[in-house]
Order: sequence, then structure tokens, then C-alpha cells
Amino acid sequence: MTNLLSRFRHAFQFIVTSIGFYPTLISLLFFALAVFTIYLETQGLSNSLKEEMPFIIITHGETATMILSSIATGVFSLIVFSFTMVMLVLNQASSNFSPRVIPGLISSKSNQKVLGIFMGTLIYTLVVMVNIRSEYYDADLPGLAVFLAMCFTFLCLASFVYFIHSISTAIQIDNILESIYKVTLDKLRQEIEQDEGVVPPGASEVKDWHPLKSISSGYLQEIDREPIIKLCQKHDVVLEFLQPLGQFVVKGIPFARISRKLEREADFCQALNSHINYYQEELTSLNYLYGFKQITESAVKALSPGINDPGTAIRAIDYLTDLLVVRMQLTEEKVFHDEEQVLRLRLDEVKFADLLSLCLGPVRTYGKSDPIILQRLLHLLQNVLFLAPDFRKYIPALHKEALLVIQDAACSIHNPGDIELLNNKLREMNALEALHPKLPLLKVPPLALMS
Repeated sequence: MTNLLSRFRHAFQFIVTSIGFYPTLISLLFFALAVFTIYLETQGLSNSLKEEMPFIIITHGETATMILSSIATGVFSLIVFSFTMVMLVLNQASSNFSPRVIPGLISSKSNQKVLGIFMGTLIYTLVVMVNIRSEYYDADLPGLAVFLAMCFTFLCLASFVYFIHSISTAIQIDNILESIYKVTLDKLRQEIEQDEGVVPPGASEVKDWHPLKSISSGYLQEIDREPIIKLCQKHDVVLEFLQPLGQFVVKGIPFARISRKLEREADFCQALNSHINYYQEELTSLNYLYGFKQITESAVKALSPGINDPGTAIRAIDYLTDLLVVRMQLTEEKVFHDEEQVLRLRLDEVKFADLLSLCLGPVRTYGKSDPIILQRLLHLLQNVLFLAPDFRKYIPALHKEALLVIQDAACSIHNPGDIELLNNKLREMNALEALHPKLPLLKVPPLALMS
């Protein structure tokens, strides 16, 4: 039963993130409404309302047919135009920003709901058109059903205006970055809430680890922690994944290990695999690491000669600054216990030093000739260093990245004014007295000294 629930959860997550989830769901609701309305019409609903509200009941057959035909044709055109516009927006986002931002745009709930309203209205109109000449009505025509179709058309028009506004703002890089930043921040806060803190002494004293081979290939995106903990409790083992979530595992290669060898290891691996999500798309809602990667790649794309948008890169660096500060609150290794407080599961986070290099390395490489970008990277490191007294273990990684920025600046920046700006930032960082040894200043060219 637990395996079935895990598989259902993974399938549901795949369906929810697809572009057709809300359109399908809303279309089914409109179909159900159409059937229910037609049933009420067979009970004489329009006939009972004709005397009280004659202005909403259509009694002329040709008028009703013309209205429904016009609605069906117009709404169908809106659907075609809207889906075409979505595809163009996704293509532009992939070309100008990064292909990794596409899953986030597709999973936008508001645009899916608008498309669902369009499709639902079309389905409702077609169902009413099919029953326009039925002999089971007390009234001559399903007048109220036709009036509701008109109301849904007005809703489609209002939704279309909203859709144009939404899709035009969603393609703006500032909104894309802000959306990725918010989702990543929320995911980080969830991880912090679930983090049990520092690994207790003796948690790593298992000596006879037994490796488990992966029975499938794919990106190890997500795990169902509670069912896995119960599985380990049932077999009385400790499970440790050999690499952080988000990494690619190959079938037949060890990807995890347990504290002792099991007699029915194949059954344990099969049950474990049912609680693991090998989802292929990199969704930030599943793993905060993808948010860092998407923001970094957007910054790198903005620094490319074809785009040449350093302002977007600076904005991305600012978002990375805040996310790195929050990431420092996570432990490098996560442990999870069962209800009896027995250690059952261990997970490694992506090391802070590796995450820092993953974010700063590409931006530094593609922006090393821009003094503003280098200055912003130093500003990022400076802000993170403000928390150095609470997270001293991360200081060596920050010191290393600062030295790399200085080295790139020394090779690429030759203007004395730009060098002085960078040196001022280095002096501010040294004034924090958190780095030992202190950061070296850039050398001013001899010609500038003579002048």
C-alpha cells in the first residue's frame, strides 16, 4: 500500500506540473456543468424562469443557434491563438534566457487556468448545441443554458485580456528571476524546517556498509522520507545515499548503502525504488539546487555577447546573495530518525563550497572583463562574510572564491579607475577581519602611478 501511494504521488506530481493539468480539469468541470444544466432544462427550468426573467431566456431557435455557433468559433480561435502564443513565449525564453526556465513557465497555474476556461467554454457550448433540438424540453429551447454560454463567453474575454497581460509580463527576465528566487527561497526554508541540525556523535560509526546498486537510471530528484524511514525500521538498517539529490545515477552502479547485508536485498531495493522520484525535468519546487542553477545560467546568458545585459546579471547575483545566506543555515549532512529516535536515514547536501563555485564560477568566467560584475561578486562575498562569526566553517570557501575573483581581475582589468574601485571593495572585506590571511590588493599599472 505504501509503495502504491508513493507511485501515485510521483505520478500526480508529474501530472500537476504539465501544461495540460488545469485545462483538462477545468474542461471536465465545464462538461459536468453542461450535462447538469441540460438535465435541469429537461425538467422545465427555462419554462419556469420565462415569466420572472424573460430577458435571459432565448426563445428563438435560429437566434440560439447563431449565438452558440459564434461562441464556438470565437472561443476556438482564442484557444489556437493562446496556445500559439505560449509556444512562442517558451521558444523566446529558451533562446534569450535559459532552457531550464521553461518548466517554471509551463507550470504557471494562472495561464493554465485561463486556457482551461477557454476549453471548458468551448466544450460547454458544443454540448448545448448538440441538445438544442431535443424533444424532451418543456420549453422550446434550453434558453438558460444558452444564456450561461454567453456569460462564459464574457468570462473568456476577460480572461483573454488577463492572459495577454500575464504572458507579456511572464516573459520579462526580471519576473522570471524573481519567480525562481521565491520558489527557491521557499524550498530552502522547507529544508531548514526539516533539518534536525548537527549530526550527533557516533552517527557515522557504521563500519560494515553494504552498497546498493541502482535498478534504474535517471536524476535522483526526490525521495519519500517517511516511507523510506519506515522501510529501514522494518529491516532494522541505516540507509545512506552516496550522493546528493539531483545527481544522475546509472543503473547497476552503487548509489546508496545500508548498515548491514540483507538476505532479501532485491526486495528491499525494489521497495526503496518505489519511494524514489527519477523525474527528468529540473523543477525548483523539488530541489532548491535547480533554482541556483537557473539563476546562474540566466546571469551567464545575460553576459553573452548576443544578449549583452549586465543589469540582469547584477540582479541575478543579488538574488544569489540572499539565497546563499539562507543556504548557510543548512547542515552539510542530514540525518533522520524514526519515532523511537533511532537513526535510519542519512542524506548529503551539496557542499556549500561546491554550491558557491557552481554559482560564482560561470559568472566570474564570462564576466571577468566587466569591472561592475567583478565588484558585484566581491559584494556578494562581503555580504556572506557578515555571517562569518556564526558559520566559520564556510570562511575558507569564501576566501578561495575571493582569491579567484582577484586573479581574474588582475588578468582582465587594466584601467586604473576600475582597479581602484575593486581595491576599495577588497579593503572593505579585509576590514571585516574575517579572512586570514587578508585579501591582496590589485596592483595599479605603473603608467597610472607616474601620472
